[in-house]
Amino acid sequence: MYTAQALRSSFPPRQGLWWLVPREYGAWSMLVTGYVTALAVADRLTPAALWLLPAMILLLMVKEPLERLLRVHGDGQRFLWRYLSILLGELLLSGVFGSLAAGSAHNAAIYALPLIAAPFYAVAMLLGFWGERGRTLRELVATWGLLLVVPGTWIALGLSADMAMWIVYLGLVLHFLYGVGFLRLQIVAARTGMDAEEVRQGTILLAGSASLVTVGVVIVSLFGYLPIWAAVPLLPQMARAYLWLGSGRPWLEISRMGRQEVGLATAILVLYALVAHA
Repeated sequence: MYTAQALRSSFPPRQGLWWLVPREYGAWSMLVTGYVTALAVADRLTPAALWLLPAMILLLMVKEPLERLLRVHGDGQRFLWRYLSILLGELLLSGVFGSLAAGSAHNAAIYALPLIAAPFYAVAMLLGFWGERGRTLRELVATWGLLLVVPGTWIALGLSADMAMWIVYLGLVLHFLYGVGFLRLQIVAARTGMDAEEVRQGTILLAGSASLVTVGVVIVSLFGYLPIWAAVPLLPQMARAYLWLGSGRPWLEISRMGRQEVGLATAILVLYALVAHA
């Protein structure tokens, strides 16, 4: 079983300017998956959508200098202007790319997206100061905020906010929320000494609830209220859970879960692209 020390040593400190790039697999996975899935389901690409991608990446990268700026104290004061200048530079560049996207799409609604995402970002940042107590809630809030990339990309593609857009957005939110649930279960198990049976029961609960949600969506789709492909989002998470339960292994390897989430995100992207055009 993995210990708290093992969890801390999984990610060694980075040297040079690599600290500027957020290290969270989940955040990058959500951003890229939301963007590419929107393109795949819409089956189109516009210059505005291309300009939007660096704008969103820069907004995600704001996290590192902002967190460091908020935590500056003592000897760290000498880095204050460094963090502030990087933060302002990233925001400025993001605004430039966002303006190019809005101008190319001839839709000023793109400017509203950072304003809509800001409350999610602010709450997630504040929860970061609670340490482990607020970590799970922080990840849940961040999921809703990061996946606003879906409606943003939809607007940049010149499409209106229709059912397909909301299915992709809410479906990806569900997918990644369950991913957060599985990850937190493993981390809590490693840090609190949960036995294998408790971990197994938690996994059964997550897999069972995901199955019920999927069955519910299928039933609703049979009455014509949703397309059948709305049931896709939780399939990769369910497959991971049931395969794990059937493997007989009591715990997943924490150090590999980030890569597993990237793999699951790729799977859901492919599934969405296939079934949306079937």
